[in-house]
Amino acid sequence: MNLKPISKSLKYSLSFVVVLVLLLMGTKLFQDKAWFLATFFYCSAALIIYVYSISKKAPAKYLLPGVLLLTLFHIYPAFYSGAVAFTNDSNGHQLSKEQAIAAIIQDSTVPIDSLKPIRYQTLVTKDSSKVSIIFQYPESTYWIGSSGSIKKFNPTPTNLAPDGTVLKVQGFELLTPSEANDYVSELQTLTVEVDSGISLQPQDLETLEAFQPSFNYDATKDELINVVTGETFSPNDNGQMVSAAGEVLLPGWKSNIGWRNFTSILTDEEIRRPLLAVLAWTFANAFLLVLLSFLMGLTLALIFNFPYLRSKRFYRTIFIIPLAIPSVLSFLVWSGLFTAETGVIDRLFHISTPWLTHPWWARVAVLIVELWITFPYMFLICTGAIQSIPNDILEAAQIDGASPIKSFTLIKMPLVVRTLAPLLVASIAMALNNFGAIYLLTGGGPTFSNSNGNAGATDILISYTYKLAFNSQEGNNYGLASALSILNFLMVGLISIYGLRKMKTMEGIN
Repeated sequence: MNLKPISKSLKYSLSFVVVLVLLLMGTKLFQDKAWFLATFFYCSAALIIYVYSISKKAPAKYLLPGVLLLTLFHIYPAFYSGAVAFTNDSNGHQLSKEQAIAAIIQDSTVPIDSLKPIRYQTLVTKDSSKVSIIFQYPESTYWIGSSGSIKKFNPTPTNLAPDGTVLKVQGFELLTPSEANDYVSELQTLTVEVDSGISLQPQDLETLEAFQPSFNYDATKDELINVVTGETFSPNDNGQMVSAAGEVLLPGWKSNIGWRNFTSILTDEEIRRPLLAVLAWTFANAFLLVLLSFLMGLTLALIFNFPYLRSKRFYRTIFIIPLAIPSVLSFLVWSGLFTAETGVIDRLFHISTPWLTHPWWARVAVLIVELWITFPYMFLICTGAIQSIPNDILEAAQIDGASPIKSFTLIKMPLVVRTLAPLLVASIAMALNNFGAIYLLTGGGPTFSNSNGNAGATDILISYTYKLAFNSQEGNNYGLASALSILNFLMVGLISIYGLRKMKTMEGIN
């Protein structure tokens, strides 16, 4: 049986399905005005058709999926984060200017004193019990309205009482004021918009009060004018409408603010003060973690590489167990072990230590857990580095009269460091971004009293950035968090480049 036509048909069918999904996603994103992503999905669909249906170049068929996924999940988020860093994107600044002005006008209303209260009747649909109201505006013109919809109603004379009250509406059930009391929660949130921006809201179970926006927008002057006081509000450089007296209207809108997020890191005391403490612990934590885990791994590797030690494989397997356990589970278990007084550690040693509530003890707890997670990796790579040292070199040193200490300091240690230098540099980069340990074990706490709840004693730069973006008591500040993430990227990148360059100086060690 020839399977080639079947595989070819399957290839075209899968390509067609993928292209169709990409086109549908691109169309949806285009409707939502996500121009870059929409263009990306359209271009991806075109490339897939070309590479898998037209082009005969085999390498492109393997490279294209990886390139597309790399662009979507790495390159695009990096550039988007960089773009957000130059905006004021935060709570209260996530709408466009047109949307923000419309929201200000819609949310700011004042009663219209010239219009008398309008009588209304409550009615519900017979099939769904949806609440609506029927009223006259102006006199003898009937409307049926609910939140978001309104339509004119022409009752027949037989369905009207002498005082103008409607007696019957097809498809609806008219309620008396006492019956309408069961729907008071729906009536309290009901707003019917009529012409000229006038809205009607129930004041009780029988009357409506008319409201109008308290602001008018003058597009030519780009100003909001208070119709009651005549006060004007103009846009400032932070995406807000502000009066001459300094009164700010909310919400604001997203706007470009240049380098302000970066300069505020240096000039704003509320940001700089906790940031300096966070940076100090970030570097101290990374340095201590890599140093202690390397020394511990190296020591264990030397011990369990001793030629006359029995059951070495068994012991090595035991030390690899922490590496095999999911780190998330380890962090949560250790968090329970460190519970003051009732935790296993305090009960075992009959002590009472504020492991997670005192700044210094919390840092010690973080280092202990990070060391537990990291040392098996260091143990493995140190074991491999030691076993890769030629026995001829060690035997020659022994014949020359070198003591075990000199053999270690002059031969083993330099060769191990030379072999592991790139891995140590990578370990430092990983330690600088060890978000999981901080977030799951202490949450960055205990919190500094002067940081508005945004920074704690065990926060590193990446966890502090996360708090600014998603867990801030003063509002999520995505712009500032993006600026800090760029600084974090530069910091890790420069340290890695410096470490790799310094590593080259070791290449001449013999």
